[in-house]
Amino acid sequence: MPVCPMFLSAVQGSERMGASFEHPVDVRWRDVDALGHVNHAVFLTYLEEGRDAFFSQTLGGDPLYVVARIEVDLRAEVRYPDRRVTVRIEVERLGTTSLTTRETILTPSKETAAEARVVTVRWDAGHRKPVPFSQAERTQLAAAMTSGPSRRRTA
Repeated sequence: MPVCPMFLSAVQGSERMGASFEHPVDVRWRDVDALGHVNHAVFLTYLEEGRDAFFSQTLGGDPLYVVARIEVDLRAEVRYPDRRVTVRIEVERLGTTSLTTRETILTPSKETAAEARVVTVRWDAGHRKPVPFSQAERTQLAAAMTSGPSRRRTA
């Protein structure tokens, strides 16, 4: 499956850190609200950017999934002067059509700004329904799985 140029640029600078994947995301001026910090809704965008890079690099193509469930715990502020955050993705569970990940947003000082648990479902856009991961995809995703609940690692 060819990789869309948009996603090629999304994975530049990404790293696979053993059983976790890290992707840098720039903090944009528009992300900051009247309180001077990144608005909580933008954290979902940061997580999505990291997740898209994870899927693109791990499966080698456009990320074809839908989010079925997301839980987010906000832990610390991100401010514009931080300039960049890191999104860490760790695979928790691989189902027939679903993938559960632990996702963390880290500040430049490695402080946890947000922790999320996300369930995505492999999606067939043409038929508008879930589809099972192929055996090749399952092998690639299994290699990215963690051995337990969210583990913390630094780069």
